[in-house]
Amino acid sequence: MTHHHTLTTEDHLVIFTDIHNYSIVSKAMGDQAGFLQEVYECLGDIIVEHRGEIIKYMGDGMLCIFPEGSENQTVACAFALRKAYATVRDRRNIEVETELEIGISSGEIQVGIFGHPSLRQKDIFGEPVMRAAMIGHHRGIAISENVHEKIKADYRTQPLPDLKLKWQETPLRVWEVMEAK
Repeated sequence: MTHHHTLTTEDHLVIFTDIHNYSIVSKAMGDQAGFLQEVYECLGDIIVEHRGEIIKYMGDGMLCIFPEGSENQTVACAFALRKAYATVRDRRNIEVETELEIGISSGEIQVGIFGHPSLRQKDIFGEPVMRAAMIGHHRGIAISENVHEKIKADYRTQPLPDLKLKWQETPLRVWEVMEAK
């Protein structure tokens, strides 16, 4: 058995999105596929406009990367994504409490083509990916410490409770981005 994959190590910003209360929203709506397709298209346009790249869809979540050094643009994108999701929600008259939750981290990740020969696709791995996923279940925009350092002059933030992660001794410091200054 041969394992063919290409792998590079690169610095990126990583965004993880998740739809809060998606299981309740989808049950209430009935049209899961149409709703998710509309969300994917609407959010995808915004991600691409902000120089991001969609890596994969994970049910009601998305994993995306942005160029190193584009912290302010990535946070601006996160605000635009939350607003666009709210517009889709309102247009479809969804009354369930729902919003787009977003986690943003940055650092060195591995980028490559992986998978079984029947499905090989681009994917990303590394601590920034795990951090973005961990903090991406906050009801708003949560950012890691390294992102906070780059955007704190331009955005009003507030600290969130530290997260204890299984794979590291020190807790992960996390902030919520409130608004542009």
